[in-house]
Amino acid sequence: MGVFQHGGGAMFSKVTPIGILQTHSRTLLSLLPRVQDGDVETVHAARVVSRRIREVVPLTHEWYRRDTVTDLEDRFRRIGRSLGRVRDADARIALMAYLETRIPSAAPSLVVLGHERERERLELMRKLIKRFERLDVERLLGDMAAGRPRPIRPWTRIAGGWRERLRRTLAERARAAGESVHRATGIYFPNRSHRTRIAVKKFRYAVEIAGATGVGPAAGDALRQLKKTQDVLGDLHDRQVLVDELPKEAIPHSAEVDADQIRLVVQIVEAECRDLHARYLHRRPELLQICSRTERAFAERRMSIAPIATAIAFSSAVYLWRRASTGGLEKTRERDVSVRIPIPGTAPIGR
Repeated sequence: MGVFQHGGGAMFSKVTPIGILQTHSRTLLSLLPRVQDGDVETVHAARVVSRRIREVVPLTHEWYRRDTVTDLEDRFRRIGRSLGRVRDADARIALMAYLETRIPSAAPSLVVLGHERERERLELMRKLIKRFERLDVERLLGDMAAGRPRPIRPWTRIAGGWRERLRRTLAERARAAGESVHRATGIYFPNRSHRTRIAVKKFRYAVEIAGATGVGPAAGDALRQLKKTQDVLGDLHDRQVLVDELPKEAIPHSAEVDADQIRLVVQIVEAECRDLHARYLHRRPELLQICSRTERAFAERRMSIAPIATAIAFSSAVYLWRRASTGGLEKTRERDVSVRIPIPGTAPIGR
């Protein structure tokens, strides 16, 4: 159960990285108005979509120029960081609100600290909106969603280099996640557990793309296991950050925040951390199995050269026949196949 393996007939899937990129761009574009209004759930959803865009952009070299891909990676890294900072503030605010009801005796101190978090969140939202304006995110996403990539050769869909790159990424991410799990051990190390969460998240996004494009099968069970593990480790990380910060934050508010109340909160949150870590350990064997089998399935796999050679030979023949038939229109069509996705602040780049 929960094993992600290669699917033999997936090679002919019609879904490509550029299609996934355009779909995510449209989704993020539709979320922008509510992100700019500061809606908590929308900010979180936008962060997830931006992370998926970052994951698929490196696979689009066959549609965009290398410098365009590099620029997009940099822009979405900055977009994701801004969204991530707001999301982290939201997570701490929500956790404090939850603790107010769970520990009523500590509510007065938690309310004071929660108000401070709200002020910090407001400042982070202001910075996010300004960064989005500087990056002209709305225009960027609109151009990416509406852009028409250059027509790819018939063999690109069948044996495009992006497929081999995705296979390598799957193997690497599976290996990295497995190694991180082993390094974290069964003893709770906060930093190691956090790194494992990041490794599992990156692995999960690669699995999603593989399932969508047919490089791997629809990995429903494996994907659910990865998501649940990521959620458990995410909840653990949010609580650990609060445990680390609460005593320090209480000092400036000594007159308003009761030290005994904060100690009680820390003790209860630490107990929840232990419970979450135990839940993670319960999932660990299946997680390691998914990592191991995925790595074995993709680490050494190479596409058969015969089908590729046949596809290339056939497609080349078709291309040469069309070229001979079009005569003087060749140069005009060469200009027509370029895609122009203007990146704010740069000249439109064709390809």
